Amino acid sequence: QGLNVVAKLPTTADTAIVELIRSKAESLAIVASAYRLLSKGGVLIIDGSKTDGIESILKSVRKHLNITSVFSKSHGKVIQIDHQGELPAEMAGWINALVPKQNSQSWITHAGMFSHETIDKGSELLVAHIQGNLSGKVADLGAGWGYLAKTALDANPDITTLDLYEAEASALACARTNVSDARADFHWEDVTAMPHDGSYKCIIMNPPFHVARQAEPDLGRRFIRAAFDMLHPNGQLFMVANRQLAYESTLAEIFGTWDVLEETPTYKVMSAKRPKAGAKSRSVSRALRSER
Repeated sequence: QGLNVVAKLPTTADTAIVELIRSKAESLAIVASAYRLLSKGGVLIIDGSKTDGIESILKSVRKHLNITSVFSKSHGKVIQIDHQGELPAEMAGWINALVPKQNSQSWITHAGMFSHETIDKGSELLVAHIQGNLSGKVADLGAGWGYLAKTALDANPDITTLDLYEAEASALACARTNVSDARADFHWEDVTAMPHDGSYKCIIMNPPFHVARQAEPDLGRRFIRAAFDMLHPNGQLFMVANRQLAYESTLAEIFGTWDVLEETPTYKVMSAKRPKAGAKSRSVSRALRSER
């Protein structure tokens, strides 16, 4: 649509619109940050569904600010708040949730990121299968705050470069702190939409399968197809997924060889090699249909 997408907030705004996300702490921090931007006479709009916690957010905000209007429809609400002066002190404290800090395992994260409090168990399972098995040019798709990339670099001295691709700018900023290896490069990108050059020797990933709170298994399939397009003909994919997600048919469709390396009651670690030469055009056409 020609809009300019940036990762840094402006100094002021006449109107600010907040779409709630899964984390209440991060949603409250974003609401407070948005209100703080408002110039005199400005308007804050907050939009969310019941499953996003809109009722709880409304209750929290109402303790500190007068609500101008609330419009309810289809299990959701749109809240309007007109500018009422300085941001209340307690709301200003909500913004601290967005300040990166060490979690219980000494990784730099902040509220709202995937598995920000502890290392994801699926990622831990994958790590056991990539130690000593990666070399050359490597990519981590949906790298988050950098756990997989950091452990991969530590355990594989034959990696020449490792590119971290992540769509959440704040998670990528934490990854820059967590991953200090000179072989790492950081890319703020949507893996499912960026161009691919087929040059990677290895790809590792723990692909997402949620959009907001809704499970979207097709998102993981799009990650698999992106990995296919990015891999060298002799490259190899290592991935972990929740056990119930049926990714095997996608792997069989576009890779010559694939295998389940380990399966637990919750997760499965899979590997795939030999991208099928004729599958690339089909993968691209699917992506184009999805965009339409």
